[in-house]
Amino acid sequence: MLIPIIIIVSLPQLLVNWALSGFDDLISRNEHAAEMESYYYEVLDEQQEGVEPDITRLICIQAVQKQQQVEAINESDVEYMIDISYSVDEDGEVYNKTPDEIMDEMGFDDEQKNWANLMYNVFTGQKVTPDNEFIDEDRLENYDGVTLDGLTYFNQLDERWANEKYGKTDTIGVTGCGPTALAIAISNLTGDETDPTEVAEWSYDNGYVCEGSGSYISLIPNAAEHFGLSVEKLGKSSAEELKQHLEDGKMIIAIMGAGHFTNTGHFIVLRGVTDKGRILVADPVSYNRSTQEWDVSTILKEAKNAGSGGPLWSLSLPEPEPEPEE
Repeated sequence: MLIPIIIIVSLPQLLVNWALSGFDDLISRNEHAAEMESYYYEVLDEQQEGVEPDITRLICIQAVQKQQQVEAINESDVEYMIDISYSVDEDGEVYNKTPDEIMDEMGFDDEQKNWANLMYNVFTGQKVTPDNEFIDEDRLENYDGVTLDGLTYFNQLDERWANEKYGKTDTIGVTGCGPTALAIAISNLTGDETDPTEVAEWSYDNGYVCEGSGSYISLIPNAAEHFGLSVEKLGKSSAEELKQHLEDGKMIIAIMGAGHFTNTGHFIVLRGVTDKGRILVADPVSYNRSTQEWDVSTILKEAKNAGSGGPLWSLSLPEPEPEPEE
């Protein structure tokens, strides 16, 4: 990922002044950034169950705190960021803090928060624009009644909700792939139709909208549980595990990186597997891609590194509680 280095090509020089840095300096900083990123995951592995910060978010916050002096970030800084990213209540329950809570605790002003959010948006942006190459040229205005092999399908560009607000600055049509993917999974697994507007409203009310970008990664497991589903966090997973979950009738939400589905970040649903082991998807912005069969290696290769147990989350109905013994 190497966020602190790569970001310099995307942000104005107001925040960083590396333009005069020599090539050797950039290489050195890049190597240090890689070491610190790896250490983030080492520290996270040592935490108690339930501690699931968005590592990308923490790195962006820390980069702003250090004014892009990546070489100044050390292991103690990484440990500090993980430590303040969560709290534990008196019952031992872990609460993962929101980005604003973390930045408030660190004393960030509004300008620093804006920089941290801008950096994060560059790497996790889920925006769809009218000229986006991943939109179907022959898309419908209304997908009411359109199904995928008998399954409910929603498209975020559907006129019924495309212009509905998602957060303060965007709409479901522009950044609502997360709520739309969840609506597809929730509706099909529970049998109760839950459209993208319902999920988007819950997401906004509960702080999962990343203004100007889309949804925080943690929306997926938390919203799925709120709407009555069980969630298994698969991480990167393996081809065999992914196929087994689909064969068991579960649905998997994936956050995809650059490739066949997006240039930045995009949530899709993995809805099934064929007899030949190819993956069936439900893409919230493309019905055409949703009718294609995909090689599992493509899905795993393009799935984006993510926190909150991602980039793959397996969703299913909860196991029924055993009847009490008489």
